[in-house]
Amino acid sequence: MSMYILVAIAGYLTFAVNSVIDKFLLRRAIPEPATYAFFISMLSLSALLLAPFGYFRPENWDIGLALLSGACFTGALIVFFAALKRQDASAVLPFVGGVVPLLTVFMSFSLSSERLSPRDYLAAGLLIAGSFLIGWAGSKKHGAAGWIVLAIVASALFASSFTLVKIVYLDLHGAFVPGLIWSRVGGFLAALLILLHPMSRRKIFSTSRAIAPPSLGLFFLGQALASGAAIAQNYALSLGSVTMVNALQGTQFAFLFVLTSFLSKKYPKILFEDFSRGVFFKKILAILLISAGLIAIF
Repeated sequence: MSMYILVAIAGYLTFAVNSVIDKFLLRRAIPEPATYAFFISMLSLSALLLAPFGYFRPENWDIGLALLSGACFTGALIVFFAALKRQDASAVLPFVGGVVPLLTVFMSFSLSSERLSPRDYLAAGLLIAGSFLIGWAGSKKHGAAGWIVLAIVASALFASSFTLVKIVYLDLHGAFVPGLIWSRVGGFLAALLILLHPMSRRKIFSTSRAIAPPSLGLFFLGQALASGAAIAQNYALSLGSVTMVNALQGTQFAFLFVLTSFLSKKYPKILFEDFSRGVFFKKILAILLISAGLIAIF
């Protein structure tokens, strides 16, 4: 069993917890997606703390790709949070998680010449199928078109970000820290562009002054978890297949289903979870598909 698989699964478990926190904050403390993405991208510069643990200056080409990867990631966050604001996390996350690895397969073929074994493709297919099924089962029927379009755009940007940074890791022969740092700098620079829009700038400054201490503490907790999860995800990308790492995101949705199942009873207006018989069995089937994909990998 490859180490990158365990690292990726640990990262996606952490992302699942962070997704619940995101949903709380987007509903209450930080309702604007662009504002939320701005704050996250600002904090992503904390990756600079890793510089003593293996940083060296890459070639200009690789720096450019890493910067572009980070910019795509910030753009993906803005669109993704807009979709998350319109639809339940248990529907948006699996949908994005199913589309991203599909797009990554095509991008990695053309850009990084990545090739997988038949068994790996079987595993990826099961994981992706499980992701789509759990997202379809959790989707509300009303207003579907709007969030689905946003989710597809976010997926394309996420896939571009992951594929580009994987190329950087390949060029750096698996060196993890330089690629991560420059990609986070790219995300930071892209976030600064949000300030050029007058209305977005006003909302960012007004939100920063209005956030209550409990919400601020929850935000920093969520971002600490997200930073750890992102490091794990990028480390897995540096070690293994970009397609498989993205396909393993199906495990995040299984974790998310379990979390929201418990928390939706206490916070039904924020974390709605449909427990009707048909939806419940679809989600159980999706989890079985994800589990079969994991078995195929192992």
